Amino acid sequence: MSLLYKLKGRIVSSLLKFLPIQLPVVFKGAGSTVQLCGQIDSLGYSKVLIVTDEVLHKLGALDVVKAELDKSGIAYAIYDKVQPNPLFSQVLEALALFQQEQCQAVVSIGGGSVIDAAKMVAMMHTNPGDKLKKYDGIQKFKKAGVTQFVVPSTAGTGSEVSVGAVITDDTTHAKFVIIDTKMAPQYVALDSEIMKGMPPGITAATGMDALTHAVESYLATGGGEASDLQAKTATKLIFKYLKRAYQNGEDMEARDNMALAAFYAGVAMSRTSLGYVHGVAHQLSRLCETPHGLANAMVLPEVLSAYGNSVHKKLADLAREAGIGNADDNDSQLANDFIQAIKDLRSDMAMPLKPKGFKPEYVQDVTDAAISETGNLYPVPRYMSKAEISVVVQGLV
Repeated sequence: MSLLYKLKGRIVSSLLKFLPIQLPVVFKGAGSTVQLCGQIDSLGYSKVLIVTDEVLHKLGALDVVKAELDKSGIAYAIYDKVQPNPLFSQVLEALALFQQEQCQAVVSIGGGSVIDAAKMVAMMHTNPGDKLKKYDGIQKFKKAGVTQFVVPSTAGTGSEVSVGAVITDDTTHAKFVIIDTKMAPQYVALDSEIMKGMPPGITAATGMDALTHAVESYLATGGGEASDLQAKTATKLIFKYLKRAYQNGEDMEARDNMALAAFYAGVAMSRTSLGYVHGVAHQLSRLCETPHGLANAMVLPEVLSAYGNSVHKKLADLAREAGIGNADDNDSQLANDFIQAIKDLRSDMAMPLKPKGFKPEYVQDVTDAAISETGNLYPVPRYMSKAEISVVVQGLV
């Protein structure tokens, strides 16, 4: 089975490395949402669908966008029912509203769940279908979607630049990982003013999500000079600024740099894919509704330890880049220092380490599903045995 997984990993790696991925136009810094809205006007759109969630809508996160669109005479409809771990039914509801209101583009304001749902709306309008399974996998869309404008409310998911989305089946609660280079948004505002209202717990979880993207991207086979640089830069920024953003949400330097780190990690991830951390994390969200970033944080250092010396050189590279440990130490020592630094960061941000409601009988399910997802999608540095992954999962009980 490992030989089959290695073959699939090489195929995925080759696809992501050589298929064209268009990076978005990026507006950066406090107030950049206004510039994004100006772009919508410049491109001549007369009506858009705004996709968000109820909490952000009630908190006024849409106010700037609505005001700017009103000023430009651009009409809009709002879908605010996206939930964490978005359901396919929510995508279909938003799509129906998009089509009913005869919208021309999609504007997403929110975290990864909102952006992923909006991506699917944009793509499904031009690639119709009512079964989630139709879109599962890699490069399943035949046509490009409608234009996407994105304002991420968190610094972590990288969904604003990635070529994938994770959508949940309403009945089975299985996570479908949908990857297509045509899914990448076209315009993004990395607006720290929007992000500064995020509470400490969400700041911590999404920041650890970005760190997971950077680390798993750097470890994946098939990476190149550009993706390696992006992953290393993201890692350095996260270790420098995440705790600051967690401790003081009004620290705009930290917020700006975390937004940039998440973006770099997302770009790297789109070129190299992920690994076992995500393979396990998706199952925790499926079974326990654990928020995705938090699920990643629960197993990131444990998975890195399980890889053993196969990843020591690369983890040592990241440690030196982030200023962790003594740069003159050997790779194994620095790799262990790096893993410990992740554990220390989790502790400093008081992050829970076990999913609520996780039962011993879930261990086999999570182990099997994580191995299957990883083996079919991710070009990891080493394919681990069921026993190795089971040890990681058992630590969550």
